[in-house]
Amino acid sequence: MNPTLYARGLAEHWRGPAVTAVSIGAMLFLGLYVYQEIDLSIYDVLPDAVRALMGIPEGADASVLAYNEMLAAIGALAFGGVAISIGASAVARDEGAGRSALLLATPTSRTALAASRAAAFVTVVVLGGAALWGIAAVAPVLLDVDAGKARVLALMVHLTANGLFHGALAFAVATATGRRGLGSGVASTVMVGGWLASGLLPMWREDSADWVPWTWFNGTNPLVNGIDGGNLALLLGGALLFLVLGVVVFPRRELRSAASAGAHLVERLRARLDSVMGRTRRTRGTSPLAIRLADHQGLVAYIALLLALVMGLAMPPLYTSLDSVMGDFALSFPDSMSALFGGGDLTTAAGFLHLETFGMVAPICVILIATAAASAGIAGEERAGRMSVLLAQPLGRSRVFWTTAVTVALYVLVVAAALFGGMWAGLSLVDLDVSIPNLAWASFLLWLLGCFFGALALAISAATGRPGATIWGTTAVATVTYFGYTLLLAGGREELGLWSPFAAYLHGPVLAEGIEWWQPVWLGVGILVLLPLGLLAWLRRDVRAVRG
Repeated sequence: MNPTLYARGLAEHWRGPAVTAVSIGAMLFLGLYVYQEIDLSIYDVLPDAVRALMGIPEGADASVLAYNEMLAAIGALAFGGVAISIGASAVARDEGAGRSALLLATPTSRTALAASRAAAFVTVVVLGGAALWGIAAVAPVLLDVDAGKARVLALMVHLTANGLFHGALAFAVATATGRRGLGSGVASTVMVGGWLASGLLPMWREDSADWVPWTWFNGTNPLVNGIDGGNLALLLGGALLFLVLGVVVFPRRELRSAASAGAHLVERLRARLDSVMGRTRRTRGTSPLAIRLADHQGLVAYIALLLALVMGLAMPPLYTSLDSVMGDFALSFPDSMSALFGGGDLTTAAGFLHLETFGMVAPICVILIATAAASAGIAGEERAGRMSVLLAQPLGRSRVFWTTAVTVALYVLVVAAALFGGMWAGLSLVDLDVSIPNLAWASFLLWLLGCFFGALALAISAATGRPGATIWGTTAVATVTYFGYTLLLAGGREELGLWSPFAAYLHGPVLAEGIEWWQPVWLGVGILVLLPLGLLAWLRRDVRAVRG
């Protein structure tokens, strides 16, 4: 292992887990406070199967419920997403930017490079988990509330191992192929699909989700029952296997330097100039918009397929197949619990589809796409040292900015349209009573929500020129605004959460009750405010000359 490369890996990736730990910790503080005010008697009358599915023991106190929602559910997804991002970019990001060849020109072997980055990945994820555990442990002390029967340390050990497993999977795929988007897409699909499967499959048949990695994380309810050695061994053993696989395969393949994004970008810009000046004309990929759209085609395709096939086409038939058990489950499912996942009434098909698809998974997907595209358009080019080359061409700063903004809008439109088409097809297969116009409105609001966070990411990217600040800043805002609204909704104080963009998106919910005029207006005005602010910051700021 190379100490310099290891230290560089730590310096590049520590911000993500730190921002995530602080964001989840802030929501945990709010959750612990809000749950003290919620009437918990309804949880005591839930069927045993329902409590087991939700990870709630009989007689659970407010603190256990808050920890369960903030850490075992949403916090685990957010932490896993950060680990996936770090794992996928550990080696593949340098390769995509054309830096791997320079690093390997020094007395460093490929094995040492991959091993150093793998070690840095493990270190930052473990430290991030430790930081989150520290916040979770001190929160009840500062709030002067009783932590109850919650075994926070056991949950955090499982949560960290879960992050290592999925991040290591992303590392293996991205390092073995040189494609960061492929690594992120595969690992994200496994994580989100596992989260859904671990909750839904047991409703069909007991123990049917034992093979799902997410079940290894939370299937035995470590928050209540403590550490499960077998499941923990599966997570850590799988993570070790994936890391070793990536380190072993990397030296045995050619680097993708010829397919570097930077090389393609400059070559296409030059080809465009040649065509304008009457020289060799190229028919494809010569406009700045076409170049930007080519950057994340793989990630967009994976997410569009995930939403169209899994969250769209498959969910209506799944609801029909669970109809015999859904009735009792829905009647016993607390409104406060459904509010934390975006709202929705499980007694109806529209409420179920909103809760399972539009409430959380779809927003995560569009925000991921929008943030990636917005970050790459300005901060990504600047960090790679290519922005000066771009601006040396006959391309003004305004055109670079608006090209990135249009790319974000088109990417999110593709994803939202894929979900709409997939769910429409799924509804047609089983003939459920869900309004297609409401489905269209819900998809439209999803597009606006993605554009809102894309505009926010673009503003941060334009103002700072730093991909890390763009990605983690947007992630922090998304986490705080989502939980800020849903926790207030769970506490019966929805009117206090109208400051959140998720109030405009989740209110209703639209899939069941239709849209109100103020919802698209809220998001539209937010977009129109953020875009000029970002453009003004970009026009007035010097391009950063130093990479990093």
